[in-house]
Amino acid sequence: MNKFKLTIIATIAVVFAVLVLAIKQQYTTINRLNNELLVSMNNNKAYEAERDSLRNNAVQFQFTVDQLNHSNDSLINKINDMRKQVKVKDKQISELQYFASMNSKRDTIIVKKDTIFQIGVALDTLLGDDWSQLAIRAEYPNFLDVDYSFKNETLVIMHNSRVTVDPPKKC
Repeated sequence: MNKFKLTIIATIAVVFAVLVLAIKQQYTTINRLNNELLVSMNNNKAYEAERDSLRNNAVQFQFTVDQLNHSNDSLINKINDMRKQVKVKDKQISELQYFASMNSKRDTIIVKKDTIFQIGVALDTLLGDDWSQLAIRAEYPNFLDVDYSFKNETLVIMHNSRVTVDPPKKC
């Protein structure tokens, strides 16, 4: 009789342990899937905002390190290259950010007719590179138009790391 009771108790304990492990595994899977759902919803909103060309609004994407490594997007590749250059461990990264702004200043000058120009003279030129551009347009008799624009890009990495300031002394 004791062997029978012990067998039943052992069977119940094994079934209980299997159920606990299955519940824990399901809980972990549900949490992982919820996080993936939040990330994909956030990325979907960001893609919609980017598609709608909303200006002066921040667009935020969330990617895993694996997604960063396998992306074909040039901006994401630029951020990922910077992440690799600074050699921060993947588990320490909390955020990677990219900011870009384009600023422009335009001005028109009217000068005396005989100061700079001659009949038939027209100047239209663009000086610049990837970061700044200066467009100058001049026309007879006294019109001078200047348009200066510049681009500012910033890449930011936020990461966590532990640093021991005063290590404990060994006795």
